[in-house]
Amino acid sequence: MPKDQQTETLPRRGIQRRTVIKGAAWSVPVVAAAVAVPNASASPTAPCSVAVPAWTAWSDGATGAFTEGTCGRPQPEANGQWWQWCDATETSDYTTFKCATVSMVAGQTYSITFTTQANSGIPTPNSPANLVLTIDGSPLWAGYTVGSTGASADPGGANSHRLTTATNGSNRTDQTWTVFYTANTTGDVLLCYTWTAYQRTAANGDTSTDDIGTSLPVITCN
Repeated sequence: MPKDQQTETLPRRGIQRRTVIKGAAWSVPVVAAAVAVPNASASPTAPCSVAVPAWTAWSDGATGAFTEGTCGRPQPEANGQWWQWCDATETSDYTTFKCATVSMVAGQTYSITFTTQANSGIPTPNSPANLVLTIDGSPLWAGYTVGSTGASADPGGANSHRLTTATNGSNRTDQTWTVFYTANTTGDVLLCYTWTAYQRTAANGDTSTDDIGTSLPVITCN
């Protein structure tokens, strides 16, 4: 949960369980190219760009349960990033999704650039969390934290990267990433961010959960 939300009394919220994303057609295409490069930005001379909806137009959903009173303020933040602040419970992970449809052209390679920040859960011991970027259900990039007990939320894969928090640097450190993706078909694809807060246990960290935020992606022709 956010540092500045620890002493704030928040409205009670019911525990959400297994809310399914509406209208999300999950297929698994072959990803022709997907490489994450830290601290990179989209080329200012890119020949085209892809329209990405504002956060308010993204669909969302969740599975598992969150701990009441830990979800912080409404999103997005003032810097435009969407954060998942909710702590998981002691009985399950808590996973949230945000998805949007964008249009691509078959055979075209696109660069997808976005900036993340992460925050160590307060108080300790804190469990880890991760964020995964997918297109049509196929993972392109993942970022994860390591909690105070040493438990890792690394989901695996070649494009999985540890995010910077107080455990390995400073909270809320900007990290900018670029992923390259070659479209297989012409038309709409489903772009999703998925956050998972790991279950609070003695092994993971049983008091709070790490938090991760991301900007909207900027998509241009490579």
